[in-house]
This record gives sequence, structure tokens and C-alpha cells, in this order.
Amino acid sequence: MNNWDDLRFLVALSKTGTMTAAAKLLGTNTATVSRRIERLSETLGVPAFVKTSDGWRPSEAVRELINVAQNFDGQLKSTLNNQGAGLEVESVALSLGAAPIISSLVLFPGLGLQADLLRGVQLTMTERQQREGLGENDIVVQFGRPDQGRIVARKAGEISFRPYRFRDADPQGDWAGLNVSPSRSRVQRHAYETFGKEPKIKVDTFISLHALMQITRLAGPLPDLLARRTPDLVPVSPEAAPETLECWLFYHESRRSDSGMRRAVDWIIQSFEVHGGVSAAGEDNG
Repeated sequence: MNNWDDLRFLVALSKTGTMTAAAKLLGTNTATVSRRIERLSETLGVPAFVKTSDGWRPSEAVRELINVAQNFDGQLKSTLNNQGAGLEVESVALSLGAAPIISSLVLFPGLGLQADLLRGVQLTMTERQQREGLGENDIVVQFGRPDQGRIVARKAGEISFRPYRFRDADPQGDWAGLNVSPSRSRVQRHAYETFGKEPKIKVDTFISLHALMQITRLAGPLPDLLARRTPDLVPVSPEAAPETLECWLFYHESRRSDSGMRRAVDWIIQSFEVHGGVSAAGEDNG
């Protein structure tokens, strides 16, 4: 490969899965991304990416190149961040991806008293829904332990869920739920078992579900932390144990020594300790 700059396009498309998102990440246009990927494929003699229903996926021919490029990029960012911290210069930038409910219930409140832990870190927070890997983010907080990639993973805490209804509502009335199959969601499956019928309305997020329930007075599954904000909501089965989901954070292993990353990890863990659930054990390599 004569043009090492092509690696930036390779990594960007592998992170985002679409030409449009890769172009946005690189500050260029879709045509340029497509042209660079085509040139790389011609150089290799095989397609660099394969189009799937989930977007563009790297072929086996470029996986090692992507690993090399990601390691270099992570080590470069770590070095620059550590030098900046030692010289007390401008803030280091980190992108954090999380499900909206994790951000709303735990991370946003953590920007209060826990914000001092982020001194020197300029944080960009993005909504992350049902996407594998880090994507465009430097660090991710998600439900469930990540099981792929060259990552450092750590359990950050837990969030508990259970079916709720309004005090004055018919216990046998209709309910609202998430737009996800019960086979893919323990929370949704628990709700189906509790209510014994299909939801009347489905939405995409718990935040939308909470707002919908307040307007319609329908029952539905919610995080305990969110339901407590509405005093009229009560558990459908107070004696039943909630569904508790583990929340994990992870980042690329090349960022292990990054001072900015360490500060972000400490902030996430403490945010869960104060606003979410009990935080758990130390680092775990992916």
C-alpha cells in the first residue's frame, strides 16, 4: 500500500458501517470514501468490504490492517493525551456512546457532583442503539458484557427493571412496551409474562415509554430509577424480584494507558455508585 492515508478511510468505514457516516467522521464526502475504498480493493486484489444487511463489513483481507491501524490510532491518542495532561494544556477529547436510558438515569446526573473527575476531558456523548463494537466512540457503556474485539471491559453497575401501573388504573388493563422481540429482551419478556397479552402500543426507548405511560395511563415495564420520578406509578407485583441488567463499559486496549480514558472510566464507575447501582470488579480484557 503506497498511500497510508487510505488506512483512515478503512478504519472509519469499519467503525461506522456506512459510507455516509464514515464521510462525516472523516470530514469529507461519500464519493471520496467510496473512491478510496475502491482504490484499496484494487491494490489488494480483493474487495476490502462486503455489503450486508447491517452495512459494510470488512473482508478477511483487511482485518489485520484494521487492527494495526486501530492500535496505532489508539496509542497515538493516548500519547498525546498523556503529554497534554503532564503539561496541563487544553482538554483531551473523548466520545462516549451509551443507550439513552443509561445516559439519562446515570451519566447525566453524574455530571453534577462527579464532574470534577472529568477535569481536562472534553466529552461528546452520543446515543447508541443496538450496534456492536465501539463504532465511532472512544468508550461505550452498554447493557451486557461485550464479547468481541481487542478491548478492555469492566462492569460499571446495574439497573433494575419491573412492570409498573398507575395506582388508579385497572390491574387487568392494557399496557405499553418496547418495540423489540421478547426473545431478545429479558425486560420485555418479563412484561409479557406479567401482563399475559400483547402490548397495545410499542415504542423504541424507555424514555419514550415513560412519557407515553404518563399521557395514556397505560402500564408498562420501566427502570426502577425512572419510575420513581412518577409517584403515582407502583409495581404491578411488588413482591416479585426485578429484572436486573448489568451495565458494562469498554474501550480499545490501545487506550489502556490513556490518562483521559482513565478519568472517564473513574467518572462512569462513580456515577453508577452514586446514581445507579453497585459497581463491580476491575478490568477484563476482551
